[in-house]
Amino acid sequence: MTEIIEDVENKPPLHEAIYKKLRLLLETGALAPGQALSLRNLAHSFEGSVTPVRDAVWRLAAEGALYIGPTRRISVPTLSRNQVRELMRVRALLEPEAAILALDNITPEIISQMRAYDAELNKAAMEGNVGEYMANNHAFHFALYSASNSDVLLPLIESIWVRFGPYMRHAYPDVAGMEGVEDHHAQALEALEKRDAIALKRAIKSDIGDGEQFLLHEME
Repeated sequence: MTEIIEDVENKPPLHEAIYKKLRLLLETGALAPGQALSLRNLAHSFEGSVTPVRDAVWRLAAEGALYIGPTRRISVPTLSRNQVRELMRVRALLEPEAAILALDNITPEIISQMRAYDAELNKAAMEGNVGEYMANNHAFHFALYSASNSDVLLPLIESIWVRFGPYMRHAYPDVAGMEGVEDHHAQALEALEKRDAIALKRAIKSDIGDGEQFLLHEME
């Protein structure tokens, strides 16, 4: 009986679980810019009621990750080129620093997991599977950043990803056609193996820079 009570007490509130699921959909580009969302449809998808979904949506709207219009219409925000450029440049400031902080905590197991994510995203790119590409790209980066154990940098980075994530999905309609792009993930993995902070920082920053160029090109 005590174990049941402890399990209930440790279980996060439903609105928190829904918030995290919806946030991940945004971060991984599963939702597109301008896409309309329905509380009822979201509640059905998450197998919950409308009330916790509404709480999660309002929370994400306060973070700028969702937009609630004058008529209470919910949608994924659309961004200008300048807004996207600014978000990507903030990424270029924060993420290399998180990678450096993570370097001392990186284990062979983490590197192995990152290699697996990278292999999956390369496979998805060859198959033109944008959803799998985006999911594994997100997993690759956050496996690294989470190792920083930073309760300052990590939430800031997540707040950026939740806003630009839908545009990453939008900007890569044909990932199978991205041949000839320098593999900065491979460079980052090599830097992690060698414990080379300078090379790691360069690889992450270059990866973000390439992403910015693709995004802005597609937005034209």
